[in-house]
Amino acid sequence: MLREWVIAWLALACGLSGLVAWRAVRRERMQAARLNAAIQSLENNDFSQIAVLARANGPLAPSYRTLSAIGQRLQWGKEELEELVSDVTRELRLRKEEAEKATRAKSSFIAAASHDLRQPMHAMGLFIARLGQLPLGSGADALVDNLELAVQSMQDLLDGLLNLSQLEAGAVKADFQAHPVEHTFQAVRAALSAQARAQGLRLRVRPTNLWALTDPALLQRVVMNLGHNALRYTNQGAVLIVCRKVHDGTGVRIDVLDSGRGIDPAHHVQIFQEFYRVDGESSDVSKGMGLGLNIVARTADVLGAALSLRSALGCGARFSVTLPIAQTRRTQPQPGRPTEPASAAAPLADLAGLRVLLLEPDDSLRAATRDLLVSWGCTVMAEPALAPALLRMKDEDFVPGVVLCDFSLAGPVGLDAAKPGTAVGAETGALAAVSHQCGTRVAACLFGGPGEAVLRAQWQEQGVVVLDKPVRPAKLRAWLRRLRTGEAVRQIPGLNP
Repeated sequence: MLREWVIAWLALACGLSGLVAWRAVRRERMQAARLNAAIQSLENNDFSQIAVLARANGPLAPSYRTLSAIGQRLQWGKEELEELVSDVTRELRLRKEEAEKATRAKSSFIAAASHDLRQPMHAMGLFIARLGQLPLGSGADALVDNLELAVQSMQDLLDGLLNLSQLEAGAVKADFQAHPVEHTFQAVRAALSAQARAQGLRLRVRPTNLWALTDPALLQRVVMNLGHNALRYTNQGAVLIVCRKVHDGTGVRIDVLDSGRGIDPAHHVQIFQEFYRVDGESSDVSKGMGLGLNIVARTADVLGAALSLRSALGCGARFSVTLPIAQTRRTQPQPGRPTEPASAAAPLADLAGLRVLLLEPDDSLRAATRDLLVSWGCTVMAEPALAPALLRMKDEDFVPGVVLCDFSLAGPVGLDAAKPGTAVGAETGALAAVSHQCGTRVAACLFGGPGEAVLRAQWQEQGVVVLDKPVRPAKLRAWLRRLRTGEAVRQIPGLNP
């Protein structure tokens, strides 16, 4: 009997010991699990378990408190870092807003001051052109030539700044259409041939029958700038402009190649930045102010065109513009018949008898333009506004062959008032009113056209030539000569040559 009691007590003692051991192991496992959970929460930047660890007891309590202290310091560091990042982000946002505000202010200033900046430059160019026609002597002739070069450099810089401001402000919008590339090539050939001859270079513009999906005006600006840039940096040899199919016939690529000194590959990216010029050219004003290629790059972005450069020192350069191809929608004019610009040696009498109505509100500009036109042989009626011009036209029975008008006096787009029987009200623009009084549409040229590409395109669709101020006298005279020979007249809708 005693033996059975001993065995029962031993069994009870073993059970109690096992229970105590199990509870101890369970408690240690729970503490270890809590410790692992706390460590994982710290790894995940979750510090919610820190306070729980600090209040824990047991054998691992010192480890809990140490880990809690470490976690507390990490939490403080995280909060300080978040505050620092927030302050830096706020400062960067303020600086970004200030920079954007400064950029908008710069663009707004240039755009707002464009008319005031262009007016004196336009007048200066006209006065210098008139001065160059007077007999001054060899010394004075050289001074006039140098003055003309200086004014041209100022005009180029002004044009570049104003074009850049329009691109930065997002005011330039592309009007995509199917466009024959040959039309662009003819305009570039006519504009750059005289410069190439003056430099003793060969300008070759290969005829093409390819069409591109693009904005004709913006494409002409790109190709013209690239061609002008190629001539500027080529001392001898030739400049070649070609167009070919690429990408299995889905695109067209316009290449402008020159035999100049080439461009080091180290500068291939920087030359498209504004005001960047290659070392050694910074003091040469005749090489420009470093805006041309930046304007080309920004305009190519507006067109969605791919712009690339291939060049090396001593190997010339090739600038390429790739555009989507477009299907021919009408009979393409025969290529290879460029419109040559007026020769500088042509006699001034080639415009003799051309009747010109000049509408210019600025007194000095009106006088300078009138004197220059008269020196070319034109018969000029110059007035500061539309009303006195219409009265003089009626009293003197003056029917102009062309109207030269400042954009501020042009009025609304549209020449429908030229149709017989159409009423002309006070809101009618100058060009429409003159055409109405003459009974037919009169060839017209706007000085200082609108900055909006859509409005400019509307004027051009009406057959009105738009020349931005400052207008170079040679360019104006070349257009008047083409008008006189009937080439410009055929471009005006509803006007018979």
